[in-house]
Amino acid sequence: MGVFLRDCPHCPAGSSTFTIHNTFTCGNSWRAFASCGACGDTIVAVIPSVSGKRLSDVGGDIGRVGFAVSEAWPDREAADAPAYTPTAVASRYRDGEFNFAAGRWNAAVGLYRATLDLATKALEAKGETFFKRLKWLADQHRVTPDMRNWADHVRVDGNEALHDPDEFSKEDAEPLRHFTEMFLRYVFEMPGRVAEFRGGDKA
Repeated sequence: MGVFLRDCPHCPAGSSTFTIHNTFTCGNSWRAFASCGACGDTIVAVIPSVSGKRLSDVGGDIGRVGFAVSEAWPDREAADAPAYTPTAVASRYRDGEFNFAAGRWNAAVGLYRATLDLATKALEAKGETFFKRLKWLADQHRVTPDMRNWADHVRVDGNEALHDPDEFSKEDAEPLRHFTEMFLRYVFEMPGRVAEFRGGDKA
């Protein structure tokens, strides 16, 4: 059976080996029913035809004879930050989401913390630490008291990510992930949506 590498949409495996089980032609391409080598779940891949070759006859890596997957269903969804999140903050958040999906809890926690740290700096909040900046934002009524209190319960506290001695689990990362998303929505997306609405209303 032929195989190809692809990120699995069903499990955290990146560049997993997918084994092709069945194929059929559709126009100028093949449809391949294939399973992930990590979790065993399946996808349907679209593989453009290669002149003079039958996909069903290929054993091993299909790429060695010119075949390549152009798309697949389902496909892994790319994580994105809430709208209006500044570029540098959004980049850290996406990295956090990638590591969360891959089950790398320590890395995910570190990146969510970095996201929040950069977010408060982007808001020009006063203070040397995230919590001091968060207090300043609350005092300025730019975040709610509930949001400030929420941060105390999701392990935002701690040393810089690379020096944190703790080993984190999914149970640690998941609440911090949710808080980070909600924080970005509250301080960037909601004001951005309101400004967009007001701008459109004036037009």
